[in-house]
Amino acid sequence: MLATRERRASRRAVSPREAVFVTGLSEKTINQAIDRAEVVPLPTRGAGDRERMLAFPELVYLRLRGQVGRLLSAEGKRKLRQELGQVAAKPKHPAVVSIGALKVSVGPEVRTLRKKVAEMEKMWSFVAINPEVRAGEPVVHGTRIGVHTLADLAAQGAPADELLEDYPSLTAESLDAALAWARMYPRRGRPPRAPWKDGVVIRRAS
Repeated sequence: MLATRERRASRRAVSPREAVFVTGLSEKTINQAIDRAEVVPLPTRGAGDRERMLAFPELVYLRLRGQVGRLLSAEGKRKLRQELGQVAAKPKHPAVVSIGALKVSVGPEVRTLRKKVAEMEKMWSFVAINPEVRAGEPVVHGTRIGVHTLADLAAQGAPADELLEDYPSLTAESLDAALAWARMYPRRGRPPRAPWKDGVVIRRAS
């Protein structure tokens, strides 16, 4: 069975925790920017959809805020986000946007973030969640190997070559993806709503 959320039709909408991976900023910094309305999350689609999601232009702004944020007024920041929304929608984006007399180079940041989003997409392709496999625990796709099991072993000091030897169905690429995924979604007991289940394409693991 395949299932996905409409709001993740494009993986360029990301959660704050995913934004940590994409932008390289701390989760605290990202959530503070949301709380202060420096960046605006996408509207939720229902009472059960509580996770704050950030569109691609907001990610670009987060990367730029450390460079130019102190130079702009609240209105200048609003205009910058508006310009970034137009830039992100264009396949051939301009390298510079103008906010009054201030010119902001955005091309390198846009390219870097698009690359990181693509890396995250690839990472997700290695993870499967199926209620019939290990009670819905995230596993490496095509196996019954728990993603957090691998992360626990790595945290205890098990080197990658040892894990690959102990789990021959893994590849170096799938192991790296699993460990990165576990860092993005650390195990936190048994929450009522597992955060990694939002927007995941559920695949039947073999």
